[in-house]
Amino acid sequence: MSYKTVKKDAFAETEIKKSKFLAHIAEVKSEEEAEALIKQTKKKYYDATHSCSAYVLNSDSGIRHSSDDGEPSGTAGKPILDVILGAGLLDVIVIVTRYFGGTELGTGGLVRAYSGATAEVIKNAEIVEVTTAKLFEFVIDYGLLPKLQHLCMELGIIIHETEYLEKVKISLLITEEVSGKFFKEITEATAGVITKESAVKEEVVNFYLESGKVIIDK
Repeated sequence: MSYKTVKKDAFAETEIKKSKFLAHIAEVKSEEEAEALIKQTKKKYYDATHSCSAYVLNSDSGIRHSSDDGEPSGTAGKPILDVILGAGLLDVIVIVTRYFGGTELGTGGLVRAYSGATAEVIKNAEIVEVTTAKLFEFVIDYGLLPKLQHLCMELGIIIHETEYLEKVKISLLITEEVSGKFFKEITEATAGVITKESAVKEEVVNFYLESGKVIIDK
């Protein structure tokens, strides 16, 4: 299983008929975290006309929330939410703060303005794909290392860390899709020396790649 999110905050500013729209996208893991960021934003831009927002969480309940914050119903929060969903992002919040410029934009104009501001901030964001996998750690003899490395290459399994000590300590990130095939083939290739049960560590983790480096998502 994998999903797309952002790991670093991004910002964008657009201006329409002298109204300024300041958009902010960030990663959030809970409703509490999202609401705290909304509150913080409103405090920061205390003199703004509106701070409209939407967030989508990667949870079993599939939490989605949007707020028009005083704009006409359906003209701000929902357009922001629709753009987030259209981009396929989870565990993210977008807050668009508006400074009114004196000219009414109308219902359609507001929808376009908030949608456009959201699309712009997503364009500025660094999007990563987070994958759920099991991290298995093995301690093996050096003679078994080539077989293990070869099978990992064949199945696209990421070798996370390798330590060359008296024996080799190696950790692998194995997704559910290839787990069965991997353990069947490695058990056969090593005559039962490397098996699922021989792992000295097994835990579920989320990870993503950043500049080619594996980052375990805490």
